[in-house]
Amino acid sequence: MCDKRLARRKATMKFRSVSLALVTCFFAPTGCASAPEQTGASEDAIVDVAHTDVERQSIGNCWLYAHASWAESMHKTATGEDFDVSQSYWTYWHWFDQITRSGVSTIQTGGNWSTANGIVSKYGLMAEKDFIDADTLSEMSSRQKQALDSINEELKSGELSNYDARRDKATVRRVLDRAWRLPAEKTAMLDQVFGASVSRTFSASWYSADASGTPIIKARAFDVAYASRPGGDLKRTSLETAMYDWRQVYYSRGDRSLLLKVQEALHDAQPVIISWFVDFNAMENRANERMGSFNISTLAEFGPGSQGGHMTVLEDYEATLEDGTLLKAGVTLDPSNPDEKSLLDSALAPSTEIKFLRVKNSWGGYRPDRAFSPGMPGYHDLYLEYLDGPVKRCATKSNGDTDTTNCPTEITPLQYFIMPPGY
Repeated sequence: MCDKRLARRKATMKFRSVSLALVTCFFAPTGCASAPEQTGASEDAIVDVAHTDVERQSIGNCWLYAHASWAESMHKTATGEDFDVSQSYWTYWHWFDQITRSGVSTIQTGGNWSTANGIVSKYGLMAEKDFIDADTLSEMSSRQKQALDSINEELKSGELSNYDARRDKATVRRVLDRAWRLPAEKTAMLDQVFGASVSRTFSASWYSADASGTPIIKARAFDVAYASRPGGDLKRTSLETAMYDWRQVYYSRGDRSLLLKVQEALHDAQPVIISWFVDFNAMENRANERMGSFNISTLAEFGPGSQGGHMTVLEDYEATLEDGTLLKAGVTLDPSNPDEKSLLDSALAPSTEIKFLRVKNSWGGYRPDRAFSPGMPGYHDLYLEYLDGPVKRCATKSNGDTDTTNCPTEITPLQYFIMPPGY
């Protein structure tokens, strides 16, 4: 057995100065709630997804960070390259679509799997260094928060306060470029590929955009690899195909059959995305056996806290076999070893009890206010007892905070997975 935790301690991380703000995100496009490398898989690794560096969101766009982690992981599996996707580039286009399509007067930062796929299909992707180079200097993009404040002010009382202006794509582009503080050459690049008024996109059949000579990458030109069935060979294809192949599967409390499929995908090092509901009072910050986890005991002790939806990517799990054997998260089992392969096979028995799922988060690798999984900066353990719930869901105040005195409903925190084909 190999203990991955030491490797994670030594992994290259973006440990730089960060603020204390944290935003979680809902997956309906209605918004987000504010709240108070990794090393890759080895040739024979099981339950060790080929993740890139942990990053930290500064606004409620965790769904884009999850999408980036998913794409980066599959790209790393295909090429061995650590490609740093620009979440800011996708965020830019998310706002553009919102303003020009629905004429919103305030940006909603929330989104979902389908929204992300639509953005990538239309506008492709870029490396972080090629869109906002300053984003590469910290694990958190301060430019995103600055741009959000700026564009909301423009929508409230500036150039986009008029509905007709919000319907003018060239005007919206110009104001967005200003809010994001894009230099002239970046604006010229976007004009070249999509037109000043976005008259063409990559998904348009009648007038498709051409990214030749620019660092913008079409989804069909971004190499990824993933298995298309349990234990199968890797399929090398494009991100465009992956977005079509992978699917959203909803979870019902106690659905062991779906969790078995998730285990199979993790055994094959697949970057499964998980959508779940956060109550920050369920997160254990103290130095005990559950430090760095979301669990029902901590939540019961403190009662409801700040809440919101969240999307992350799975890394590992911990489980107890029927005979009482504990398969610990962070320990890679070698399938070429008969004894360890037997443990892996036993883990897929219906009688196996999942203790927790470990996720790569988008809350940064250095947080004074966030305890992480032992030896895994930026990773958290989601206990199944918490994910199954039910937990109280509280109302939202007019300022976006959670009203912990008004919790009229209950929710199963685990909502859905994004699964590879054949699982």
